[in-house]
Amino acid sequence: MKPPLKSHHPGLAPNTDEEEAREHPTRIPPGLRAWRAAVEVAENPSQLSICVEQLQACIAWDKSIMKVYCQVCCKGGADHLLLLCDSCDRGFHTYCCTPPLERIPDDDWFCLRCVANNTPEDMCTVCSTKGGKQLGCSKCLRNYHLTCLNPPLYKPPRGDWQCSSCAKSSNSKRSDSQNNSVSNSKNGKGRGRSRKVEDSRQRRPSCYNHDLCVALLDELKTHHCAWPFLSPVDKQQFPEYYKYIKHPMDFETCSKKLETNKYVTNEDLYKDIRLIFNNCHKFNEDESEVGQAGLTMSCYFDKRYSELFPRTK
Repeated sequence: MKPPLKSHHPGLAPNTDEEEAREHPTRIPPGLRAWRAAVEVAENPSQLSICVEQLQACIAWDKSIMKVYCQVCCKGGADHLLLLCDSCDRGFHTYCCTPPLERIPDDDWFCLRCVANNTPEDMCTVCSTKGGKQLGCSKCLRNYHLTCLNPPLYKPPRGDWQCSSCAKSSNSKRSDSQNNSVSNSKNGKGRGRSRKVEDSRQRRPSCYNHDLCVALLDELKTHHCAWPFLSPVDKQQFPEYYKYIKHPMDFETCSKKLETNKYVTNEDLYKDIRLIFNNCHKFNEDESEVGQAGLTMSCYFDKRYSELFPRTK
């Protein structure tokens, strides 16, 4: 309801049913009390029609379930599976909730945002338990244990992080904007810019210097901090490593690829070596011995690569 039939006074109930009105008559908003009195004393259809018109004008039609969209998938439809938060009136499909709901709850239901705002201690969205290492989404404010994520994370990432639901919505918006830019280029807009990009790609050298790549890799392998990256990680000694690292890489594997001519450009070797240090940062803490070795090797590798291949980086 909207004013004047709804009161903004904090001590009065905004929506009061008949049973509650009998138990707490003082909680009825003054406007609603006056409207009920006017209905009771109405003597003709004209007076009753005025009361009906006033009631229709005070109904909050914008909060109707017919105009509510799911906050996760941003779509309407499936009204019988659309769940409204009893605090913020936002809509959520039961199958979009985390975890999905099999049916509409009988009692009051609150979305994760409202639960997070009213919960003093963070609670994991997946397992609904508190404590432990948790990661908070920067967009929807949901919290997740690192081990509850799919795939799980070994340590929190740097900077802002978004959950899979928010990341999907952001990627869909980004893809829509890219499709619009492509359609504009097809219609004749932005052709000059696309031609410049194509020309620059054609002028970029795509050379491959095998001897320099071998020399660079030999320098890296003889560095005093290269010991964690010389060979593949032992699966028996560190079984969890391959649970978190989906694309492992090491100097021994790079040497084999050089010997068998698997690299076509200098950038191919750069990507593999960069993958080694990215995996190290993802799995190891920066303060650990391996983490410190990875940071040192990463800086040394970037410096030597820019010196040996100044044009191709």
